Amino acid sequence: MIIRNYKTKDKEQVKSLIKEVLKEIFGSAENLEDLDNINKNFQLFLVAEDNGEIIGTLGIKNEGDARISRMYVKKEDRRRGVGRALMEKALNYCEGKFKRIFLTTYLRMDSRDFYKKFCFKVYKEDERIWMEKII
Repeated sequence: MIIRNYKTKDKEQVKSLIKEVLKEIFGSAENLEDLDNINKNFQLFLVAEDNGEIIGTLGIKNEGDARISRMYVKKEDRRRGVGRALMEKALNYCEGKFKRIFLTTYLRMDSRDFYKKFCFKVYKEDERIWMEKII
């Protein structure tokens, strides 16, 4: 497995993976407009690739602070270090560029403990769980 920057040729595989994960968790995949122009909408977009297949994604949006977005890993590739590798590369990228990183997740995604391993703390809960890390 390698972690690398997104390339335009990855677009269909990325969209397909994200739709697959969203349908698995929520039953549908909506609000994917930011994936129509990844290079414009994300400051950094990483993919995890294994034997030519995209198995994970993580995007960083610059909203004054860094916002981690679109972090997804294929179901069969979870708990294999894919998410950890994506997150480590993203955090290294953010160091020195941002003072704060934040993200949102959902209870049904069961990812809160994963983010806590990287020292993210919950600062707000509504229909989403908002987490941040000061760097």
